[in-house]
Amino acid sequence: MNYFEYNGIRSSDMGLHIQRKNVYSSPKYDSSFVSIPGRNGDLIVPNRRYENTQVSYSVYLSAKNSQQLADSITKIKAWLYTQPDRYYILKDSYDKRFFRYALFNSSLDIEDELNKIGVFTVSFNCKPFRYDIDGELPHSIDVVLNFPYMIFCRMDGSKPENDWSNRWNQTADLVVPSGKNMFVLNTNSWTDGYWDSYSDADKSRIYLKVNENWKKENARFALYTFLGDETAWHSLEKVSEDIYRVTLPSKGETILVNPYSFESRPLIHLNGNGAGTLTIDNENGRHEWTFNDIDEFIEIDSEKMCFYKDNTLKNDTVTGTGFPLLVKGENRFILGGGITDGSVFPRWCSL
Repeated sequence: MNYFEYNGIRSSDMGLHIQRKNVYSSPKYDSSFVSIPGRNGDLIVPNRRYENTQVSYSVYLSAKNSQQLADSITKIKAWLYTQPDRYYILKDSYDKRFFRYALFNSSLDIEDELNKIGVFTVSFNCKPFRYDIDGELPHSIDVVLNFPYMIFCRMDGSKPENDWSNRWNQTADLVVPSGKNMFVLNTNSWTDGYWDSYSDADKSRIYLKVNENWKKENARFALYTFLGDETAWHSLEKVSEDIYRVTLPSKGETILVNPYSFESRPLIHLNGNGAGTLTIDNENGRHEWTFNDIDEFIEIDSEKMCFYKDNTLKNDTVTGTGFPLLVKGENRFILGGGITDGSVFPRWCSL
């Protein structure tokens, strides 16, 4: 039996039987036309939005007697008229892949229509787009670490520059093994050690645990990295008496493919601390947002046009133009800085 579901309740559970579904028209693109004397054709002034559309169902109601009919009508009205100041999810058995945001805000003359023709109409005022149910599922964005080769160096503490002329001691060429993030120097060694783990949610940090040899003579410590033609020096900061750390440039990269011709306005959840960046690359170019003060997480709702944590707006901590939009085809997400991972609810949509 066909059904529609509004605000979490199916029409079949209310005793309604659907005779047919009607979508009156595709939503109208909101624009105006301006006529200029002496110029052929009107100028189009787009408002960059679609208007709402109407979706209706012709239904009938079975009842054994007039009292049962009256009770059913009361229940149906209570269901459809509850909190008529917001949109609810509307879906049906005719199109199980999509749902709409809808509001019942028309009159409902059940008794009159039943007496006249045996059926009545339930009409919904709907937002223009249909939303793909799969677009409401989270897609993970993870930091993908591609650590270069590295050498830990004990530097001349009296000189601030990081270069080979200021190096006192160094390890061998190192590669970070999977699941490890701290190199521990062997006792009494100047060069040798082993990899261990240091608890840290930031996957881009590398740690060094020094021994008594390396701590002598007010030394400081640096990390030299190299991968192909790219080389860099990084100064280490002190964490505890014998542990130092460095945050290496890293990025998380995930590609989401919008299967529809219309851009979607996603909900994005980002985890991390401190400053970080979100970059989205697509056919419309590269768009970047910088977050200045992340405290555990921040969320972006492009539909509502806001950045927030829980119920606190964070728009004043973010720099960047507009809000993320996912266009047709590939959309590449890149994380940077203190952002460790995240998730995207893409909200794919179509007319």
